[in-house]
Amino acid sequence: MSRNKINDLALARETQLMFTYTEGFSPIGSELNRWKGEILVKIPQGERAIPVEVLVPLKYPEYPPKVIVLEKNIQHPNIEKNGNVLLKITHEWKPDIHVYQVIHALQNLFKKVPPQFTDTAGAKIISKKATVQSIDSATSANQQKVDTVNLTITSLQDEIKAKDDELRKLRAELVKGSNEKIAIVLPKDKAKSEKLMIQAKSIAIADLLSTLDEKFKDGEISPVDFSKLYRKYTKELYLIHKELESK
Repeated sequence: MSRNKINDLALARETQLMFTYTEGFSPIGSELNRWKGEILVKIPQGERAIPVEVLVPLKYPEYPPKVIVLEKNIQHPNIEKNGNVLLKITHEWKPDIHVYQVIHALQNLFKKVPPQFTDTAGAKIISKKATVQSIDSATSANQQKVDTVNLTITSLQDEIKAKDDELRKLRAELVKGSNEKIAIVLPKDKAKSEKLMIQAKSIAIADLLSTLDEKFKDGEISPVDFSKLYRKYTKELYLIHKELESK
């Protein structure tokens, strides 16, 4: 399996959060790594919709999303000439931050420092009266967006469950394999017997770490699960080596 599958699972979770905590944004295509929507800002005529695109990188959540303003006739100290938006939340990025929080940060930025527009003719102006929606119409629109990616999310959730099942099986196999390696004929000398058992444990854990590494490279174990298991067994291997040195 490609390592990209890990990213797909993360995107599935982000998609659920996006539909829960944001409005006016929807994925471009079925890959879930590109989102397009609008940020409403207040202007003298009412409200103006600013088109925005959010690009989620391949190595998300290690790297932050990129936010691009598609409006050409706009001026703002945090918007570069190519439309790239400079945000504190992405500059000081942490892997536990979600995509919807980046959008909220952009909304708050425009509230604190409203953008200026260089055009007046042909501007996409939305009066307050025009933006009034009934509860039914708003619910219907949101439901339609959810339905467009519902099958993709369901498929990815099935993959998450399958990977969890595989991980449980792997843990069981590793424990079983470790026990089998230790089940050897031991010498009668107690000191030699204890040293042989420690050496057997060392070999078993080393094999286990090697298997974990292969599973992680193949994308069959998530980075979180790999990190937890790797730290656990590396610590055990270190303690075993220290014990061998004392023998």
